Amino acid sequence: MGIIDSLYKTLEEKDSLLLCVLIKDTRRATKMLFRAIVTLATAAFALANPLEVRQSSNTNPQIAAILDPLSVRNRNIVVNIDTMQANGTATDGTIGVQVQNLISLYNSASSSLLAIPVTAGSTTVQPTNIELSRTLGEALQALSTGLSGIQAQQSVPNFSAMISQLDPAVAATVSAFNTTLPGGNDFVHILMLDASQFLRDEGAWPETLAALGF
Repeated sequence: MGIIDSLYKTLEEKDSLLLCVLIKDTRRATKMLFRAIVTLATAAFALANPLEVRQSSNTNPQIAAILDPLSVRNRNIVVNIDTMQANGTATDGTIGVQVQNLISLYNSASSSLLAIPVTAGSTTVQPTNIELSRTLGEALQALSTGLSGIQAQQSVPNFSAMISQLDPAVAATVSAFNTTLPGGNDFVHILMLDASQFLRDEGAWPETLAALGF
């Protein structure tokens, strides 16, 4: 009986040791599984919400650094065009140069805006979201009203063809702005409610009107 008892005791000790090993392995596997689940969940969230992941900082100052010079240069070119209309020097040649300057200006702005990380934005820290929208909206107001009288003068017969080249550049800037500042075009649209009539009357701004939500 002593030998049998000893054997039972040995078997019980082995079973206990085996059970401890199994418990430890189970805990280790559970931890590994939990870590894998967390990693997958994090990756899935990032893929499902790429915009939120990118909106980690307020890049409004970088956007303003593009829009402020755009506004100034845009207004200067429009003044040149208005002056040519007023003194009778508006021709395909003179206006064509100014339109090409506008195309270059807006093409540069759109590519620069897209190079800026999507902004988290701000309604309190300057430049605020609405201030940026106002800058772009007022530039577009000046552009649309400044070009509105050229077609009526009939001294620039290729004006519509020129605008058809400018339209994609302006539209690209509008779209790039809304990409970098999500929702930024909402106020731009409001600012353009009246001025958009000039774009429609000229009949050569389909892309810009669409980008503005008209």
